[in-house]
Amino acid sequence: MIIIFNVFVFLFVLVLLFWLLSVLLMTIFSSPTVYANDQAVEDSLKLANLKKGELVVDLGCGNAKSLILASKKFGAKGVGVEISPYCYFLARWRVFLYGERKNIKIIFGDFKKAEPYLKKADVVYLYLLNSTLKNIESWLFNIISKKTRVVSLAFVFPGHRPIKTAKTFNLSKNTNIRLYRSSIIRHK
Repeated sequence: MIIIFNVFVFLFVLVLLFWLLSVLLMTIFSSPTVYANDQAVEDSLKLANLKKGELVVDLGCGNAKSLILASKKFGAKGVGVEISPYCYFLARWRVFLYGERKNIKIIFGDFKKAEPYLKKADVVYLYLLNSTLKNIESWLFNIISKKTRVVSLAFVFPGHRPIKTAKTFNLSKNTNIRLYRSSIIRHK
């Protein structure tokens, strides 16, 4: 019995260290992991007018909540990209638990790994910091097609004007969702 307890404690500490290292790496090299509430994600996908059979790509998919919701509620297919090892495994596990492996693909790595999918995406869902959106703005809008709808929860692309904005409630406060198209550029 003591051996089983010690193995359990060892595994718990190992998972905890893995999680802490993943969080530290994300905080240093990218955006921190913060999960939006279900209603805010659903409101974002509604603003994007996501339809059955469409492809949604989530850059920085975290625990794959947006992709699972897109598949279950809207009948969409999904691709998520995640650089945090912990979030990547969590997302894969959740996709498996929700029975969505045939509809959702999770890729480990940086956003560039999503390029082939971004070219075919109907919707790109983003819940990334302003600084991250600024860094990927020209890259993203040069890859996606003219028909692709880009929806950003809470944060803003500095060089593009949204074609639509909606309000939602996320993390205990009112926030905006913005819908973009690649052809609508902000005039400076």
